[in-house]
Amino acid sequence: MKKQLVLAAAGALMLASAPMVMADSIREETTTEKTTTYKGTVSEVVPGSSTIVLKSDTGAPQRYQFTEKTTFVDANGNVVSRETIQNQPVTIYTSPSDPMMVSKVIVTRPGGVVTKEKTVEEREVR
Repeated sequence: MKKQLVLAAAGALMLASAPMVMADSIREETTTEKTTTYKGTVSEVVPGSSTIVLKSDTGAPQRYQFTEKTTFVDANGNVVSRETIQNQPVTIYTSPSDPMMVSKVIVTRPGGVVTKEKTVEEREVR
């Protein structure tokens, strides 16, 4: 009889703690990604390298690096070649961890004043 009582008490304890264990395992994590954007005109795509030079009305031209993973698209999201961005207004996206490495280049529509802008965008990723 004592054995059954002990087993019943142990079983009740296990059942009572189960929701706490499940609550810990369902915990959600949120990651914040930051992106920095710069706007200007591509004054040069350095031949034989992975470098583009971005100029604006304010400040000196700035060199940025790109990789094979860097995407080059037009304002509609269509892929464009690296060679076609020369002398085109663009928005480039970089990571704060490496602000000189470009992850995405969007060719914007010509017209208007071209200025160098820096925007930091945060979004939550679940």
